[in-house]
Amino acid sequence: MKSNKYVVLSIAIVMSIGGLINTVSANNDVLYIWSGAVSSHSARVNVVLELPSSRVRVAMDKTSEFKEPIYSDYCGVDADKGNVGSFWVKGLAPGTLYYYAVEIDGVMDLSADDRGTLKTFEEGAFSYSFLLGACNFFPNNPVYDKMRVMPALFYLNTGDLHYANPNTKDVKPHRDAYEDRVLSKERESKLLRKMPIAYIWDDHDYCGDNNDGNDGCGVAAKQAYTEYVPHYPLGDPDGKTGIYQAFTAGRVRFIMSDVRSQRSEGHIMSREQMQWFKNEMITARDRGEVIAWVTSVSYSGTKKDNWGGFEKDREEIGNFLKEQKIENLFILSGDAHMTAIDNGTNTDFSTGKDNPYRYPVFQSAALNNVGSDKGGIYSEGGTFPNPPFTGQFGLVTVTDYGGSEICINFKSYRLQYLFDSMKELLNFDFCRTVQVEHSSKTPAPLWLIAKSGGRHYEIRNSNESDLDIKVFDRNGQVYYQRYIKELDTVFVLDLSGLAAGEYFIRVEMGTKLDVARIDIP
Repeated sequence: MKSNKYVVLSIAIVMSIGGLINTVSANNDVLYIWSGAVSSHSARVNVVLELPSSRVRVAMDKTSEFKEPIYSDYCGVDADKGNVGSFWVKGLAPGTLYYYAVEIDGVMDLSADDRGTLKTFEEGAFSYSFLLGACNFFPNNPVYDKMRVMPALFYLNTGDLHYANPNTKDVKPHRDAYEDRVLSKERESKLLRKMPIAYIWDDHDYCGDNNDGNDGCGVAAKQAYTEYVPHYPLGDPDGKTGIYQAFTAGRVRFIMSDVRSQRSEGHIMSREQMQWFKNEMITARDRGEVIAWVTSVSYSGTKKDNWGGFEKDREEIGNFLKEQKIENLFILSGDAHMTAIDNGTNTDFSTGKDNPYRYPVFQSAALNNVGSDKGGIYSEGGTFPNPPFTGQFGLVTVTDYGGSEICINFKSYRLQYLFDSMKELLNFDFCRTVQVEHSSKTPAPLWLIAKSGGRHYEIRNSNESDLDIKVFDRNGQVYYQRYIKELDTVFVLDLSGLAAGEYFIRVEMGTKLDVARIDIP
């Protein structure tokens, strides 16, 4: 990935012992590379080359030497598509870190800034974290350096990946926006090469501020998106607009709605997309999955441009969730330049406001922009306005040992650019019960030992980090919290004052987070 597209590279031939890979550097430079659409056994890599080529493929390997690579199929990269190629690599091992690079006309480019890494999802239940961000107004800012070192499996962007506002039927400005405002920015591109992305657009990275694109701009926007972005299979791949998609990581089903490009006649999405959305919800419910619904604009917002301007659609969804008994759902969004969390008490939009299920909301923005309030009530707090020279992002952690409980942690951060100072803003935990075939209780981690009739618990701190301990119920109500600095100690947690019932002990140890279910008799 070079700043000068016309650099002529020197020639060097290296034969790898394992695979005899030709690594001659070529005149056809890899300009940009990033990954996405990861599963347990496959992933997609998109590349932008300096020149067209009829014979290009992507290689993945468990080592950076690429001694035993797995290849994608060959694909031509054409000038009329911006010299962009998209490559599926299949046959990968679950839960494995891979390096990826590009082979052009038989020449493998292994230079450090022209290759990336990704980790495949594990099969079945597993624990992981992912980044959450939106609203990238000032590209290449230091917030991406902080995000890159987080223990995240992927980066979920909920809209406004750039602010180019390409309101035109010409596809070129839409293509240029991805290159000029995202991929060419050093800090952001390093993040995108470190981990895969899952991305749904909003307005500024679609067709302009508050634009629905029905003037014809949406066709060009979708063409550029499908060319440049390494995305999951679209719900309507042949439609003129619409980039809604879904994927599963462990036992969480991510449903990513496009609530921007299909607005018309008082609806925030097309009737076809609404039916797709409902089908996805029901399928995930029947499979016993927790659902992460991604909507780029605030679901509890009160403004014309978010769900507050489409109250009939929101009421329809509220009634659907209640009638279909969708219990295990949480919501992720951007757009509003604030970080905020609601425990689900303010997300019932059914006609009677009598849905018994709670749907926690995590609002995380802006990566770099001043504050904006789009309405909504947030029980766990909201940080508005965002001060100047700051960047906000979220980290979501899924704790799943394969039992009947899956626990979720929302955490938001703010970076002060001028002082290189980052602090935690909000932190919220909740758990949900899913159906399992053989187990009815989540196994406790090794650090937890019950004593004295199940009301006293030993926590062994054998880690080289402090412990942040929290006891909460499945809806996130906190009953106990303590921070322990002493290392190599045994701490006795006295819960004798709690009423009988089901609780969860959460222990954060540096970058690691564990949650265990306990039953107080």
